[in-house]
Amino acid sequence: MPQIETESVSYPHQGLRTFCSDLLEAAGLEPKDAQLVSEALVETNLRGIDSHGVARLPHYLRRIRAGSIVPGPQMHLEQLGPSAARLDGGHGLGHLVMNRATQEVIEIAKKSGSGWVSVYNSSHCGALFYYGLQIAEAGMIGFVFTHVDPMVLPFGSIQPFCGTNPICITAPGEKGEALCLDMATSVTPWNTIENAAQEGQEIPPGWAVDDQGRDTTDPTQVAALYPVGGYKGSGLGLMIDVLCSLLSDSPYGPDIPKMYGDMKENRRLGGLVGAIEISRFIELETFHKRASSMMERWGALNPSEPGKRPLYPGEPERLNRENRLVTGIPLGHRLIEEFQGLSKDYGVRPLGDN
Repeated sequence: MPQIETESVSYPHQGLRTFCSDLLEAAGLEPKDAQLVSEALVETNLRGIDSHGVARLPHYLRRIRAGSIVPGPQMHLEQLGPSAARLDGGHGLGHLVMNRATQEVIEIAKKSGSGWVSVYNSSHCGALFYYGLQIAEAGMIGFVFTHVDPMVLPFGSIQPFCGTNPICITAPGEKGEALCLDMATSVTPWNTIENAAQEGQEIPPGWAVDDQGRDTTDPTQVAALYPVGGYKGSGLGLMIDVLCSLLSDSPYGPDIPKMYGDMKENRRLGGLVGAIEISRFIELETFHKRASSMMERWGALNPSEPGKRPLYPGEPERLNRENRLVTGIPLGHRLIEEFQGLSKDYGVRPLGDN
């Protein structure tokens, strides 16, 4: 998905992970939970998805402090049948809730061949690849859906209805490779707009509109985003709300509490995680080989631009990760300032001392 470019300083991923984990633990999370959320955020930055990485941590801390996110949620799993369950996230951090749903769906699929876990009482869970790739690593095809408050224009409207409502589908190949489609149903994630506003950067035309429905390049004036692919992304976003809202009896569209609204109000987000055990259909090794063959043949197609080649879903992020493991994770100057202020507020070592 499109991201913004801004002046930045790069930090090694190990130190950034420790810094984020320290902040979350100081905010009341158990050490193992703090480490999991920190890993999810930093892995997201490593893959180049800066809209959903560590830049969101200050927001999560504000919600924890305000009481709308519970640092130690009491989750409850209700088994609905051999291949279905429902998870009450206890208003915890979405990363913890969706990770629990992912682990549960893998175990269900091992027993039944496929599994689905519906999630409710969750909060923002970050990028979905983190959960989908765990399912792929377990030898399964993964499906992960979530929804958020209204941010995207329905095709033909100037008023938002659904959120950016992302979809993730994963499938494993050989040697740890995986196909990983992880995309919002808007032209760009809302959090990219937030990053641009924080760093004082304009956004390109064609991303968003103001409250009068006019195209805008000022991130502070954005009222809604365009759907990706016109009516196609618009319709897909609505159907994802069906999966995440109606199945779990969670609020939908305009009824979902806003991410950047009242910090004291629970988000009450829903989600759906699914898994298909490949070996029930075909030998896993055969699937792995054919999936890798598909990736290879995709990349061997004649390129539209000289010196470039088509990249399969998940490959741009994998290449970003390889690069940033060496060069570090770039952070905007204003985010760095905010992090250093948080280190004082929470009494943890400043970023860069980890």
